[in-house]
Formats: sequence, C-alpha cells, structure tokens
Amino acid sequence: MSLAQARQVSEGLYPHQVEGLAFLLGRKRSILADDMGLGKTRQSILAFSHADSGGPYLVLCPASVKLNWQREIAMVLPEAKTHIVGPAPPPAPGFDGWVILNYDILGKHLEALLTHNWVGIAFDEAHYLKNHRSQRSRFARTLVDRTAGDPVVHALTGTPLTNRPRDLFPLLQLVDHPLGRSFMSFSQRYCDGGRNDYGHWVADGASNVDELSVQLHGTMLRRHKDDVLDLPPKVRTWIDVELPERTRDALNRDVMQFLDPSIEPQRTERGFRKGMGRLMSTRKTVGLAKSRYTKEYVEGAIEQGEKVLVFSGFPNVLQRLEKYFGAASVLLTGEVPVPQRQGIVDRFQNDESVRVYLGQIHAGGTGVNLTAARQVVFNDLDWTPANHWQAEDRAYRIGQTGSVNVTYMIARGTVEEFVRGVFDRKSRIVDDVVEGRSLGGSMDADVMDELRQILQALDTDFARLRSQDTSPEQMMTSLRAATTRYLQDAAGNLSQQAQRALVPISEAAIQALADVLSGPDQTTVRVTSSRDPKIRYTVDVLGADVTCDCKGFTYRGACTHARTVKEAIVEKRPFPAGYEKV
Repeated sequence: MSLAQARQVSEGLYPHQVEGLAFLLGRKRSILADDMGLGKTRQSILAFSHADSGGPYLVLCPASVKLNWQREIAMVLPEAKTHIVGPAPPPAPGFDGWVILNYDILGKHLEALLTHNWVGIAFDEAHYLKNHRSQRSRFARTLVDRTAGDPVVHALTGTPLTNRPRDLFPLLQLVDHPLGRSFMSFSQRYCDGGRNDYGHWVADGASNVDELSVQLHGTMLRRHKDDVLDLPPKVRTWIDVELPERTRDALNRDVMQFLDPSIEPQRTERGFRKGMGRLMSTRKTVGLAKSRYTKEYVEGAIEQGEKVLVFSGFPNVLQRLEKYFGAASVLLTGEVPVPQRQGIVDRFQNDESVRVYLGQIHAGGTGVNLTAARQVVFNDLDWTPANHWQAEDRAYRIGQTGSVNVTYMIARGTVEEFVRGVFDRKSRIVDDVVEGRSLGGSMDADVMDELRQILQALDTDFARLRSQDTSPEQMMTSLRAATTRYLQDAAGNLSQQAQRALVPISEAAIQALADVLSGPDQTTVRVTSSRDPKIRYTVDVLGADVTCDCKGFTYRGACTHARTVKEAIVEKRPFPAGYEKV
C-alpha cells in the first residue's frame, strides 16, 4: 500500500485508531484490548473490509450491542449488507454481507453458521468467553476451527486480562497463539497454577506477568484512555435497542396524539394532563423494556474495571436495576431525603465495592460530584436536553482526569430517533460554549416543542399520522424526514469549533499502516542446544509470530528458545550467545 492509499484509509479516524488498524491488518488473528470508548468496533470493521472486501463476515456480541454494530457498519460501509440473527434465522449460504448475532443463541445456530465460508469473525466483548471450559467458549472454538479456509479473527475486549491470566487462555485459543495449546502448561507458568489441599487444580493467580506481556506482543494491543491523547473530553455513543412491536407502536401513536392540535381535549387543561399522563405511562413501559439492555451494557463495563453512572427518569426502572446489582450499587431518587444524599454519593466515590450509581435524572443528576466514574449511561430520555447535560457533567467536571464516555439507549423505530437527532445537534453546540455562557431560550426547549414545530413546518397531517390506516413504518418515515430536515437546517448553527476536524494524524502513523500492509518481516534463527552442541533448533519469526521446531514448543506452545527470541525482538537487543540469525 502506498502512502497516499494509507492516508485515504486513515481519513476520519483518530490517530490511535490508525495505529489499531495497522495492528489488526498486520496479522490474521489478534486481540484488541483497548479501554471502553476508544472505538474498537470501527477499527475491526475497517480492518476486515481492507483485508478482504468480499465478505462474508460474522460478528458475535452481546444482544445489547447488535444494533450498534449494524449502525456502525452502515456508517463505515454504506453499501454493505447486514443481517441480524434473532429472531430471524441466519441467511442462506452465499450471503456476502455482515451477519450479527448474540452469544446466547450461538449454539442454536452453530450448524447453520458453519455452512458459510466466513472471511472474518469478530468476537466483541470477548471476555464473555473467559471460561475455556464453558459451552459458549467451545462453540466459539468450533466455529473458528471448522470454518473453511483461514478466517481473520478479531477478539475485542476492554478487560485488563493480565490481572487474571487464566481469562486470557480461551482468547489465545481463538487467535491460534502457541500459548493456547495447553492450559496446564499455561496455568503453571502464568497463573501460579498448582494443586490445592484437596488435589484440585487451581489457576486463579498470576505469575511471570511481565514475561507474558512480552509473549503477547504483536498479538494483543491494549491502550488505556489515559494514554490516548487525541480523545475529546467527552464522547457520546448512541446504542440502538429493539423494543417489542406493541410497545414501539404505542409510543409513536401516543406522541402523535399528544402533539396533534386538532384534538379537542388537548385544548383544555384536563385533556392536556390526561394526554401527558398516557404518554408518561408509555414512556415508563419503554424504560422498563430498555433496562435489560442497560443491565447487560453496565455488566460489561464493570467487568472492565469501570465505575458507572446510570440515569433514568423513572424510579421503578432504577429499582429493578438496584435489585439486580445489589450491594454493588447505590440508588438516589427524589424519594431519598436530602440529608442522606451526600452519604450515598460518598459511598460511590470512595468504596471500591460500589460500582454502579443509579440516579433519577432530576434528583440524582444535579448538584453532586461523581468523578469516580468515566462511564455514564442513560437508560431513557428526559426529552429536555439540558437535564441530560446536567447529569452528564456529574462525571465530567473539575476533578475528572480522563475522557468521559456517555452512552444513550435509543429505542429503534420510535420517536426517540428524532430525540437523538435533537440531542446530537444541541449537544455539539453546548460543548462549544465555554464555562456555561448563556445558551438562550431555544437551548432549554423541550424536544416535544421542537417536534411539534417541525412537523407543522413540513405540513404533516397529524390526523393521518395517528389514524388506524397509517402503518408504523409510514409513521417512522415521516418522523425520519422531519429529523433529516431538522439536522440539515440546523447545520449552519454549529460553530467552527464544534465542526473542527479531528486531531491530525502523524506521517509516522500513516507510514506504519502502509508498511504493515506491505507484508511482515521474516527471520530465521538457529539455536544450539545447551545440553548437546550437536543439536540445533530452528526458530522462525514471521512478523510478531515466533515458532520453534523443538518438542517443548510442539506440545506446549512455549519453549525457552522461542521466549528468548521474542524478548530480544520486543526489547530491541541482540540475540544472546548460541542464537544465530540466518
């Protein structure tokens, strides 16, 4: 690849993502272990598409992020076909797009998936496979091993794996690392493995961790947020979630009926309260339906060592989450007496066992300092954007030393898609205001007011939209048209700073991307046996992969010869005596 081509590939990426793309393209199988919020999904999509643009590709992930993968693929590759499995079955062989399914149903569809010749397989949130004896892990290995050809494999996870090396072993198996050949050998050397007083094998510890890091060089790439200098201080992510059809349609119709000025009851105070009550009841149902996705997402963040703020407008949603997370969570709603609130905040800030703060957007999202968290999740939308910004800034404020990742759960196929458009536009304007200068009345407006004005400006017939003859698809077509028009009209209101380009990418990063696509370096090293000078072993180095033809490496995937060569390469020092480069 030429420098010009590499520069074109890098367009629109952050510098650390260019480095990650070069890493993924540098080998067939790899582990990308970046922190949450650093864009692992986009790096994987780009790497797959540049390694082989033909497809098909398979993505395995938690159910809560299936729609997010579909949306991210559409943003990166607008012409790509996507197919989500569940409840729909996998497509027939010959499908050349992206197939996305969740880990929970992998076993059910395994045989159908094996009929495809996958060019690439991504395991997102790969720490879901951390038990190498679990059925889920066995299904994943079967999928990789039995897929025809030699698929590219990406294991994506934000978990700091070296804290408990045994969790890394199933990922090493998936990416065909030599250390994944024997769990007994791996656990003895890197997990402080041994038998306990009852004769059972225990491998929950850690040993030779520095050596393990060297051996993973070129196979696993991990960047912490604190080490990535090109991130903005706040990153917003929108995760699409699927609601039951009945719930989705009820929300859309209640919104349209509430907005319709032609309905006589709407013109009276009593009618207004009745309509508002019905809409709030439906929104509460939507919040409860989305909470299962929020729970799964927060679990993943906790697994990765994060503390998380979770906001909702409805106490019953927060109570359901509190019941699930138990002692690892604290709850602050409007029912909590004011004198008790600081104690709840202090527990979250200072107690390492408390990982989740559950706050009602109004009561728990103002006037408190929650900088122990860098993950903020909104289960449902308040529809007054300013209330969300107040809640976001519980984490993003003085005392916060890193970038904050804010995640919104959006109900796909509902009016929340319009709400997202309003939030996205207004939030970029707010981010451009220095230290809270006045935003003007329009910035505090309710989303419903804006939606009413826009639909009227488009001459939308409210009666038709809410009629029984209008399908949910037709209703959403009108809402999407309103959103598109709104964003196009509002584009000119963004300041130059809000429209600023990404951090420039260095020529060195672009050169590294070009170099890695030119093919890996190959080296052969001859090693003289320390026991018998007549015996010589061959150590082959291909890029980051080091293999040896001795028996130890053949059976265990590791030997002194391979470890020594890898250490010398990583530390950029000469080979020791007895090691001769051919």
